[in-house]
Amino acid sequence: MNALRWAAVALVGVVIVGVAAYAVFAGVLIGSDVASYSSDGVTVSDLEYEDTLDRAAAAGYAVERVGSSGFHPEGIDELDAELGPEYEAFRVVFDHSETKRLWATFYAAEGVTVVTFFADDNRGEFTVDDLPPDEWIVDRLTLLFEMDEATAESYVEEVKEDVRTGDPSEPGASTPSIRVEEPVDFRSVYDELPTRATTVNESSSPGSGWHVREYYAADEKLGSIEFVLSRATVTHEADGYTYRVHLDYHGGVEVDAQTRAYRSFEEEDVRAVFRQMFEEMGIPPETVDHLQLEYRGSVW
Repeated sequence: MNALRWAAVALVGVVIVGVAAYAVFAGVLIGSDVASYSSDGVTVSDLEYEDTLDRAAAAGYAVERVGSSGFHPEGIDELDAELGPEYEAFRVVFDHSETKRLWATFYAAEGVTVVTFFADDNRGEFTVDDLPPDEWIVDRLTLLFEMDEATAESYVEEVKEDVRTGDPSEPGASTPSIRVEEPVDFRSVYDELPTRATTVNESSSPGSGWHVREYYAADEKLGSIEFVLSRATVTHEADGYTYRVHLDYHGGVEVDAQTRAYRSFEEEDVRAVFRQMFEEMGIPPETVDHLQLEYRGSVW
């Protein structure tokens, strides 16, 4: 009987410990849960980017300038005028066909460019046959980088060898890539694509600083260049609420706000705070009325 009694006591203890652990875990989830609002982006015409940031700092808000992994190409005056003196080239994309393309993503701080190959029509293991033709890759590499054909051919052999010997189950096996440490000749790419193109489509994501130019010859897509404009986040914290205004050099503005999920968080109050922030930053306060706010009551 004593043995049974102690077994029962032990079982009850295990149950109590389990319930207590679950309660603690649930408390952590509830205590760390947040509610949030986020908006789409809008463009405010004639917004002076630097003046707006100066006003934000003078109003006591935290101002964080946001960088990217790209680099600023020197000596292209028209881009400086259009995109601002501190824009960065982030990626160049060359399209071989509707399904095969090459991405060159710049990581300036590391002095490297990651060249990645895509084959949208591939449904199995990526093979050498899924790559564009060797001569096309060599032509694109010698255009984008300061390298001769022999060096470009060695990079082609490198990626082909990686495809042949790589484990197809490894992450990224379906999009093979190589690291290129040769200097980037961005000017050559920027000169060639507009020259060959009959149509150039431009698009931006206001507030994020994202700016893309796509180049077409008739219905054939030649490629695209992705830029990042100067951008910053202005933050205001008050009574456990955080409000952020994201803006870019072209006058793009988007916002987000968050607080603990258990607190009152009414859209009207959130808009009132952003309206005051805009006024102090020199952004027309009525801009708030053009933002579509999306509410999330929890992150779980």
